[in-house]
Amino acid sequence: MSRIPEETIQQVIAATDIVALVGRSVKLRKAGTNFVGLCPFHNEKSPSFNVSPSRNTYHCFGCGAGGTAIRFVMEHDGMSFVEAVKRLADAAGIRIEEEVWDANAEAEAKHRSLLLRAHREISEWFHQLLMKHKIAAPARDYLKSRGITAEVAKNWQMGYAPPNGAFFREWAAQAKIPESVLVEAGLFVQSDEESGRRGTYPRFRDRLMFPIRNENGDVIAFSGRIIDPAGKPKYLNSPETPLFSKSKVLFGFDRARRAISKAGEAIICEGQIDMIMIYEAGFQNVVAGQGTAFTELHAKLLKRVCNEIVLCYDSDNAGYGAAEKAFKILSPIGLTVKVASLPQGEDPDSLLRKQGTEALQAVLGNATDFLEYQIRRLRASAKSDSMVERVRMAEQVAAAISIFTGVAQRITAVNKVAKLLEISEDQLNAMVKRAANESKSSNGGQRSGNSPVNVVDEAKKLLAAQHKTAVLLCQMALADAEVMYWLRESDCEAMLHEVPGTELLSLLVHSRHDPLEENSQLVFMSGLERPQEAAFAQLQASPRLPGGLEDAKLALYTLELARLQNLIQGLQSKQRQPGLSAEEIARLQERVMELSAMRKECLDRTKASPNSFSP
Repeated sequence: MSRIPEETIQQVIAATDIVALVGRSVKLRKAGTNFVGLCPFHNEKSPSFNVSPSRNTYHCFGCGAGGTAIRFVMEHDGMSFVEAVKRLADAAGIRIEEEVWDANAEAEAKHRSLLLRAHREISEWFHQLLMKHKIAAPARDYLKSRGITAEVAKNWQMGYAPPNGAFFREWAAQAKIPESVLVEAGLFVQSDEESGRRGTYPRFRDRLMFPIRNENGDVIAFSGRIIDPAGKPKYLNSPETPLFSKSKVLFGFDRARRAISKAGEAIICEGQIDMIMIYEAGFQNVVAGQGTAFTELHAKLLKRVCNEIVLCYDSDNAGYGAAEKAFKILSPIGLTVKVASLPQGEDPDSLLRKQGTEALQAVLGNATDFLEYQIRRLRASAKSDSMVERVRMAEQVAAAISIFTGVAQRITAVNKVAKLLEISEDQLNAMVKRAANESKSSNGGQRSGNSPVNVVDEAKKLLAAQHKTAVLLCQMALADAEVMYWLRESDCEAMLHEVPGTELLSLLVHSRHDPLEENSQLVFMSGLERPQEAAFAQLQASPRLPGGLEDAKLALYTLELARLQNLIQGLQSKQRQPGLSAEEIARLQERVMELSAMRKECLDRTKASPNSFSP
């Protein structure tokens, strides 16, 4: 590990645009002078993650994560302090000089760099073989048969792993990559007695190779597709290594991340070729798994940058099973799951080759939510449309509904499914409750996110803990679009962060809830925690308050008064601390006077109207 001078660190922080840095992996929107989004460090449905360009820092009011650009890179990308500084320095064009002070840590960092170099150079070698060497002619023919051009192969640095291990070993020796590194990287396999081999041999032989990259674009693993139709397995991936974990990496995410964030939606397909061809067709918000089941870590990775998923799996039973498993992982963390139904016997790649981009566009555009897709599948295999059959279907769909954690989300789902299956909502609700209880029992009786709780009591406690004026302002904004729009444009971030009891108001200000849009309320409510959702439901059920924008402004002034008073009291408390120098006391007094002047100005505004709120 290395020691970097303090002056250089400060220079790197000052040269880094933290909004641009965080915005590459977190979907941010402007809120006053700051930017907000969903925290990438913990699961949340309402944004509490705040980025301040003026301070060049970030802070999550939910989990407490925060710091400078360097800290963000360390926590988000799993880097050491020195690695994070180096990356940001490279991006800013700042040259750093360092001193080695920890030989063991330095050796570990060098070894990781060696693994990365091995993957990078092997990827380049595989690519050169595919594009130019006669040994890769069958691989090039295969690509042509799949409609994959040389340009696409170059864009994704596709490669070819030769069948001859001696050829690979000879190149590695020339590249000065030790065999021990090849084994650790999973590119060579240590033989055992049962294999009948001696020494080591290449894991990938006579395969079309796809480099797998991390979020930074570094090659960390490979996926090899067999060219011989009779060969098995069809796809072979690198094993778990110090660089690569299948459960954490999505193929193509390094390229698709920006498009996913911009669209607010990610398309998920099953294989590398499907992903590449969808991307090259213009749908760049697409990723693929690594030949393993979709994991919670994959879901969290996507949750950082979007709120909606479109599953674009094969139309066979295996594809449906994969979609069902993915839904059970994606939905509980707050992602909306849709399914794009491909024509029977087609995958995304074959559909593009046969019918073109417009056909895929239509399939993606007609994606339906998972429950509707599930019902359609069940109806297609049902023997009849009798009540008995519909109840059987409802039992299966109820298990999926029980996964939802949001009250509004469940209510909407039950209403929709009851209408589609023509059964009563009460009957379906009973099925959902039974499915939730069975799930709880199968988890050893542990309480889950689906367990019934007294949300009404929790909502009452939540409302009681809120500042009364903040609650009134919430009601005004919910009822009056003009107040809502004005509130979002006002510079109230400091007040929301520093005045206790403004949590619900903060959720509303940072939401996309629009009183003029019919479905906006449901979308807003479904993204909240259940007590928050119930609290807002109570506020919306209350009689509409008289008054309009001017009353809302007075309410905001009242909250600002509370903020200023809190700050003044805090400074006055510091002034009474023993051991302060005369200079420190004078500085504190000067700040108290500044805040007192601001408080007087704010107080004068609240007194300007007989309808003003009591400060």
